[in-house]
Amino acid sequence: LIWDTCEIAVDQAKYLVENGEAADEDEGFAMAWNDSDLYTLEWEWLTESLTETLNEINPDGYWHAEVANFGWRSQKGYSDFKADNGNQFLDNILPKTDCTFRVFLDADNTLRIQNSHHDAPAGNEWYTIRAATEEEYAEAA
Repeated sequence: LIWDTCEIAVDQAKYLVENGEAADEDEGFAMAWNDSDLYTLEWEWLTESLTETLNEINPDGYWHAEVANFGWRSQKGYSDFKADNGNQFLDNILPKTDCTFRVFLDADNTLRIQNSHHDAPAGNEWYTIRAATEEEYAEAA
């Protein structure tokens, strides 16, 4: 899964040109960039897709996340949390700022998120998230 607002706007611009709704990609990009409904729908699709994956991996919703190279100081840390859907999951992990990220699912059902934002623009911020049990979650609390 990928969240990249620029990529979303570029794809929408191409669609608008192909369907005659924009004269060229510049006009289409401007139309897409200012279409808040586009981003709302894309976010809903992404979080719903993530919810399906999370429910397949761990229907109880307990998670353990670790981060490396967080922010401009390249800090590391961890968090244990409960999330019932993709939106809650991302809200518990990502910083509260505009982010561009990619979600990877490893063969062992570990999730990895590569994130970039204004304090980590190179995409070196990595989250590793694994399913946790209710007991692990309670011990961490």
